[in-house]
Amino acid sequence: MYVISQAVHDDCSLPLFRELAGNNESYYLWSCDTLAMDRFLQSAQCQSPVVFVGIKDLLHGWSEFNWWQDRQQSGVISIEGFARRHPDTQIVLFTSIEQLENELSEPNLHIIPWGGDWVNQRAEYSLIEPVLDKNFDSSNTYISLNRHVRAHRLVVLSYLFGQGYNRTGVITYLNNPNGMPQVFLDTVGWQFGPTHDVIRESILRGFDHVKNKNAVGQDSYNIYQEFGLAPTDNAGNFENRLRAMYRDSFVEIVSESVFAAPSFMITEKTAHSFYGCNFPIILGGCGIVSHLRDLGFDMFDDVIDHSYDCIANPFDRIVAAIELNRTLLLDTEHAKSQWKQYRQRFISNVDTIRNIYSWYENRTRTKLTSVLEQMTLRTPLGPH
Repeated sequence: MYVISQAVHDDCSLPLFRELAGNNESYYLWSCDTLAMDRFLQSAQCQSPVVFVGIKDLLHGWSEFNWWQDRQQSGVISIEGFARRHPDTQIVLFTSIEQLENELSEPNLHIIPWGGDWVNQRAEYSLIEPVLDKNFDSSNTYISLNRHVRAHRLVVLSYLFGQGYNRTGVITYLNNPNGMPQVFLDTVGWQFGPTHDVIRESILRGFDHVKNKNAVGQDSYNIYQEFGLAPTDNAGNFENRLRAMYRDSFVEIVSESVFAAPSFMITEKTAHSFYGCNFPIILGGCGIVSHLRDLGFDMFDDVIDHSYDCIANPFDRIVAAIELNRTLLLDTEHAKSQWKQYRQRFISNVDTIRNIYSWYENRTRTKLTSVLEQMTLRTPLGPH
């Protein structure tokens, strides 16, 4: 097996890939090293009739997906080109992305999702205790943590401020050393439709607040170094920085790394909401809440209106996620009361998240077996 570039803290996907690929021609890549990944996809020459490729992490590192203009994420286009250059090779693609078949359909490409980045650091997360010691004297209802600059996060921030939701929540945004953008559409290339006049005014009004650094909690580029942690040590970051924020809140608007694209990846951001025992409003790709239910999570459908999960238009999905849950976000005493009532259900969700590794591993094995059968091969799984 060739490791082209290795993801940090991948103690789950890579070992599983090594086992399943066995002695087959196989390649593992970390997509965050976009140069190495592009070089491989454009130049690799497959030598075997069946090739295993494992790509860890996101597929839009090249450029952010635009729902109004794009059909595929930039990394998906590169994978598609790779498959087309090897039409006589059956390519078994292991990916961190869910629903990738919505963007990629080549007859010689077989997609097997192995779980997103929230399966990283399995050992470290197994030691994390849930945040059950909530501060019921807190004046905060919710948190909205927005680290790396992404279009949907800036829209969420702007809408929250534009509609006055900031008064009951703790909202953070990455402290960009290059300064905050001064013009909304310079950063967000989304297209307002004719039905979005009111939304547009709220977002632009809120963006004026976001530009004022004093209005938004400032996240730091150096969150790991400040606590002597290894790069992307997200479990350590939870204990050192985030636990106190979860203790003082009861709801979270989770802005995942992928939002507008037809596929999505689940990261530690969603994991932290479950370990932090907050009511989760998840802003990921369409279907992310449904996927979490499939995993066995209690999504508190009797408390949270998740009907936003199936809305395609990015603007409409963000607005619906917030407005459908207006009372939960703005009425702090109501949120506290609901949390007390359903405390045991949060504990059950922590039990569920501790078992996602076996769920993803079992699904990966099952899908691979099905793929090999469809190719009418009888290649044994594991070393041979």
